[in-house]
Amino acid sequence: MTNLGTKLSAAGLFAAMLWISPALADDTPGAMPGDDAMTCAQIGAELAPYAQQMTPAATALGQTGQELIARGERRVAEATPALVALTAAATAAAADPTGLSTKPLIAAHEAMQHREWNRAITEDKPLVDQMNAQTNAVVEQAAPLQANPRIQRLMQLAQDKNCH
Repeated sequence: MTNLGTKLSAAGLFAAMLWISPALADDTPGAMPGDDAMTCAQIGAELAPYAQQMTPAATALGQTGQELIARGERRVAEATPALVALTAAATAAAADPTGLSTKPLIAAHEAMQHREWNRAITEDKPLVDQMNAQTNAVVEQAAPLQANPRIQRLMQLAQDKNCH
C-alpha cells in the first residue's frame, strides 16, 4: 500500500474507533453497545425473562395482601352498625350538660376498639405469617437480580425513557 493509502486506512480505522468507542467505552456497569437507541419495547423484551422469574412469588404475595385487605374490609362492615349506634348515642349525650352520659359511651367505644383489634390480630395471624414468609422469599429472589448490572442498566434506561 502506498503511504497515502496507509494514511487513509489509518484515518478510517481511527474514525471508526471514535464512532464505536463511546458505546464500548461506556463506564456504566451493564451497558452494551446500542443501549441508548433501545426502545421501551426492546427494554421490556430484555427484562421479560427476569420479570417472569419474579412473577409467581410476587403474585402469591399480592394475593395474600389482597386477602388481608378483604378481611379488614369485612370486619369494618361488620362493626359499622355498632359504631353508628355509638355515634348516635354520643350525639344525643352531647346535650347532657353534666357530661356524665358520655363516660359510658367512651368506655364502650374503647372496648369495641380493643375487641376489633384483638379479633384482627387473632384472625389475621396465619395470613400475616404467610405474607412475611412470602415477602422474605421475594426479597431473596430479587437480591441476585438487583446485583445484576445489566438489569440495573435496563431499569435505568426504562426510567430515563419514561417507559411504563
